[in-house]
Amino acid sequence: RFIKRLLSLLALFAVIAVAFYFAMKVLFIVKEIEIKGSTIFTPKEITEFIAIPEEENIFRIDADELGKKITDEFTYIESAQVIKRLPEKLEIVITDSVESYYTAEDDEYKVYSQGFKYLRNSAEPPVGSVWLDLDISDEEKMSTAKQLVELFEKYGLADVTKISVGEENVIGAVYADRFEINFGTMLDIDYKIKMCKKVLEEKVTTEEHGTIDATSGGEIVYKRQ
Repeated sequence: RFIKRLLSLLALFAVIAVAFYFAMKVLFIVKEIEIKGSTIFTPKEITEFIAIPEEENIFRIDADELGKKITDEFTYIESAQVIKRLPEKLEIVITDSVESYYTAEDDEYKVYSQGFKYLRNSAEPPVGSVWLDLDISDEEKMSTAKQLVELFEKYGLADVTKISVGEENVIGAVYADRFEINFGTMLDIDYKIKMCKKVLEEKVTTEEHGTIDATSGGEIVYKRQ
């Protein structure tokens, strides 16, 4: 009886092994790769780079690793989401990098994407980008800058052209190249941003220049220049 059970188990394992081999060699073979989302790179450029081998099984592909490989290779690709569409299709959704920020040092500018990915050096400040006046290698200061970017977007404070993070995380911003804003620290920063937005929308004209002191949080002081 033991031998019969053993033989049955071996036969079952053999069937499973054959089925697995069949699935890996015949089924779930990548036959289609769809690249979409990029306006900078063509699907052919990306497909040729990833070079998926013929008759590659879709389950052998590490989607996260492949996405990272693409973003590492293509400077102006911000992200690449690899989706397995069973049984035989790979869909790769590309998000292009957009020049959004820059730092300045010794008459040279380093340009960064919307996700703070380094893109290139420039002899001139890139048009339409926000100046990050901070040490971008300082993780604490960069974390503060990222929080500010999120809050500016959350509260609709558009047209910020400069973000500064100094010692002890003292923060400031320039709005539309016309208003210097001093926030002090991150304490009560949500309220400070909302009140600054209110002042800029309701108290000043589009031709005015000035400074806004939002260091106290409880009171916003606006001075025209």
